[in-house]
Amino acid sequence: MKNDLIEAKAQLEVVEDYDLHHLELRLRALIARGQNTPLGYENFYRVIFERPMPPHALEEWVKPIYAAWAKGKGMVIEAFRGSTKTTTVTIGLVAFRIGHAPHKSNILIQVSNASAKDTTQQIADLIAHNQGWQMVFPNVVPDKKAGWRYHDFQVKRLDMDYAVWRKICVREKSKDPTLVGVGYKSWAIIGKHPTGILVVDDIHDENNTRSAVELAKVKKILRGTISPTLTPETRSIFIGTPWTENDVLAYVKSTGRFRSVKTPVMRLKGEKMELTWRQVFNQAEIKKQRQLAGELEFARMFMLDLKGIEGIHLKREWLHAYPFDKIDPGWPVVMGVDYASTADQMQAGKRDYFAVAIGRALPGGAGVVLVDGYRGKVSQGEAEQRLKTLAEIYPTTQIIGVEAVGKGEEFYHLLLRTSRLPIVSLHTGRRSKGERFQKGMGPLFEFSRAWVADIETPFLRAFRDEWVSWPYAEHDDTLDAVYWMLYAARNHLEGAGGRGKARQENPFGALGRG
Repeated sequence: MKNDLIEAKAQLEVVEDYDLHHLELRLRALIARGQNTPLGYENFYRVIFERPMPPHALEEWVKPIYAAWAKGKGMVIEAFRGSTKTTTVTIGLVAFRIGHAPHKSNILIQVSNASAKDTTQQIADLIAHNQGWQMVFPNVVPDKKAGWRYHDFQVKRLDMDYAVWRKICVREKSKDPTLVGVGYKSWAIIGKHPTGILVVDDIHDENNTRSAVELAKVKKILRGTISPTLTPETRSIFIGTPWTENDVLAYVKSTGRFRSVKTPVMRLKGEKMELTWRQVFNQAEIKKQRQLAGELEFARMFMLDLKGIEGIHLKREWLHAYPFDKIDPGWPVVMGVDYASTADQMQAGKRDYFAVAIGRALPGGAGVVLVDGYRGKVSQGEAEQRLKTLAEIYPTTQIIGVEAVGKGEEFYHLLLRTSRLPIVSLHTGRRSKGERFQKGMGPLFEFSRAWVADIETPFLRAFRDEWVSWPYAEHDDTLDAVYWMLYAARNHLEGAGGRGKARQENPFGALGRG
C-alpha cells in the first residue's frame, strides 16, 4: 500500500489538469484495498456507492461488527426500516470482505429464495460492473468458468495462476462457491459451511410470525439447518427489524454468542428525542412514516418497540383472530357508529373521524366477529349516505347502534327522518372511555366472546393500532365504533364463552343498560 500512496502522491505533483473527485476516489480505493477494517470499509463504501456512509451505520453497525468478530462473537443488529441495513451490511460489507478474502465462501439467507436471489445478484453486479470495485480490487473478478449464475457465484484472482487458484479454493472452500444466496427454508443450506461470512437478513415476515406455531418452525430451521453451517472461521451477522419478543433475533441474542445493537429511528437523550439519521429521516419524514404505517407498525418497524405493540391497558394478545373464510355471509350483521363530520370539526377545531364498525353474530349467541368497518372524514350528508351504502352491502343487518350524544344525537334523528335503517340510540351515561373500553369492551375480546377477522383492511388496521395505543393514540374513533357495535350486539353475547375458560359475566351487564 505504501508504494500505491507514493504513486498517488506523484500523480498529484505532476498532473496539472486532474479530476479532483477521481483522485479522491483513488486515494480512498487505496485505503480500502490496504485495510480490512472499519476505516477501510468506510472508504470502500464511498468509492462503490459514491456517497458517504450514514453515521449510524458506521458507528452502530460496522465498528461493533469488527469489534465482535475480534472477540470471536457474532453480531445481531436490529434497525429501523429504511436505515440502509441491507445496503450497508448485506451488500456492501459482504462485497468488501469478498474483495479481501476471495478464497473464502459466504452465505446470505433471507426470507425467500427470490429476495436472496435479488440481493446476491446486486453483489454480483457490483463485482462484475462497478467501476469503484475495479479501482479497489482490480484483480478480483467473476469466475464464469466455475460458476456465475442464479444464486451461486464464484470469483477468481487475476494475479495468480488459475490452476493454483483453484487448488486454494478447494482447500479453503471445499465445494462451496464464493457467494450463495437462499431463502431460510431452502435445502441448499444443508452441507454449506461458510469460511467467510454468514448473513441472516430479515428472515421474518407477517406469515411466519402470525402464530407461535409458525414462529417455532422458523426457530427450528435456525437450530437444525442454519446454525450447523457455522464453523470456527465463520463471521456471522443476524440483521433485521424485530417482529416479536421471541423471534429469531431475540433467540440468537439469548445464546450468549453474539453482541447486539439496536438502532431506532429516534431515541430519547435526556429530555429530548434525538433523530438517528436527520439528513433523511427528519421530523417531517418521521411524521409521514407514522401516518403511513400506523401507530402499531411504527412502534415496531421504526422505534423497535415491541412493548409498545403489545398494548398498555388493552393487550394485543386479547385480539383473537377468527378465520375469515369460516364466516358465513348469512350471519346477522350488527353495526356501531361513532359520529363526526367535517363541518362540526371546523366549528369545534376537532379532527375526529366518522367511524362505523361492522360485526357478524356467531350462531347460538357464541359471540361477535368484527369483520370490517369504515373510517373517514366526511360531511354529515356523506356520513348518512355511507351508512346507507354499508347497510345495502350487508343485507342481513339487524341493528345499527348510534352514539346519540351531542352531534351524534342530531345525526341519529336525521337518520330517523330520512331512512328506514334499523337504528337505535345508545348513550354513555356517566361512563368514561376508560370504563367503556377497559371494563366493557376489553373483557369481551380477552375471553374470546368478541373476535377480529384474520384479514387486513384499513379499518381493522386502524382499530388494532388504536387498541394497543390506548390511551395515548391521537385517535380512538374505531374503538368507540367497535364499542357501540358490541353494545348493540349484547344479546348475541349472552351465551358466549371463552376457549375452554369459565363462562364470564357479561361486562355490559355490569355497566348497566344504555
